[in-house]
Amino acid sequence: MIITTIEKQKKNKKYNVYIDGEYAFSCNLEDLIYLGIEEGKELDSEQYNYYVNYTATRQASDYAFKLLSRKMLTEKELSQKLEIKGFEENIIKSVIEKLKSYNYINDEVYTKLFIEQKINQLYSRRKIYYELVKKGINKELIQESLNNFYPEEKEVEIIKKIIEKKLKSQEETKKLKNYLYNNGFQIENISDALKEKDL
Repeated sequence: MIITTIEKQKKNKKYNVYIDGEYAFSCNLEDLIYLGIEEGKELDSEQYNYYVNYTATRQASDYAFKLLSRKMLTEKELSQKLEIKGFEENIIKSVIEKLKSYNYINDEVYTKLFIEQKINQLYSRRKIYYELVKKGINKELIQESLNNFYPEEKEVEIIKKIIEKKLKSQEETKKLKNYLYNNGFQIENISDALKEKDL
């Protein structure tokens, strides 16, 4: 195998590398220099596989950092975004493990911060639980975090805040009960909160 052409892409700073006249992979200028990629260079299959794996991992890492610079993501969310971008499973796993080792991805911290945010938005424990499940968080971790940061008694306080916010007349009590129940609040907690409000 011979590197026949290195061609700069028109719309960005990447270069397309052609081997034996066929497109093989793309990379940036730093990778070209670091890997010693140049026209006329002969490669064996081991070198070729290393180049492809190295450049793909580099690109996946760059994309992951770009995503994480915008907002926190769970391990599952980031994996899905990398998969949609077209990266192979082994590359995704390698990048995810590297990011976890640097603590750029931490589902435990994400769960704690997510719960705190949703408490401020007056979410029920159940609604938070199911949203975190959809984000790929381990169910045991969710339950443990809810017990630590959003215990049952806290939910009664949240319901009372919603009552104060929404209830304008005694006639609306039944409607409010349905609203609270449909948003995942426990019926026992709804009753306790309404009793404390003499409703």
